[in-house]
Amino acid sequence: MAAYFSPEEDFAGLSFTCPGGNPRDAVTASGLLAVSLLDIAWRSEAVRQLLDTSAAMVPGLLPAIPGDAGPREAPDEDLAAVDPLWEALLHMPGAGTATASRLLARKRPRLCPVSGKGRHPGGRRARLDPGGIAHVPARPRHTRAEIQAPRPPPAATVTVLRILDVAIWIRHSHSRAASRIRRDSGIPEPGHGRP
Repeated sequence: MAAYFSPEEDFAGLSFTCPGGNPRDAVTASGLLAVSLLDIAWRSEAVRQLLDTSAAMVPGLLPAIPGDAGPREAPDEDLAAVDPLWEALLHMPGAGTATASRLLARKRPRLCPVSGKGRHPGGRRARLDPGGIAHVPARPRHTRAEIQAPRPPPAATVTVLRILDVAIWIRHSHSRAASRIRRDSGIPEPGHGRP
């Protein structure tokens, strides 16, 4: 976790949440840049659609998504509010599930996780719930503290959901970057040792 959020390392880290402003109900060029740091290549048509305030498609849908609760605590209405924007993003040129999840995570970091391609079977609750957290029986309060324990000081303002996103990525991604973090930290490769 310390390596991922270190400004000296070559990971998106805090650059995903921090560059430029992040107005609650608008998509900005700095927001698209932040999303691109998570291996997203924007097509020019999609950028024009997202930044064209005269069309107002995305800004018109963002205010309906509360995002004050996490996917486990959010009522069904809050989760349902994500669907119109999710569908609109998927219809943009070159945008897929990875693109949609990353933009939503930028705009509603407490509610929407960063996730990869094809990780959304089972509808909206599965899409907004990395690792099936909402379906795990309630645990003692100290679990949240355990999740936050590896949070390095530079990531003090990062949401618990983002900490989980990064932990899941580090543990399960087959990318060279995640493999390097595992090797440097002594974490077994996926499929070896304990999960």
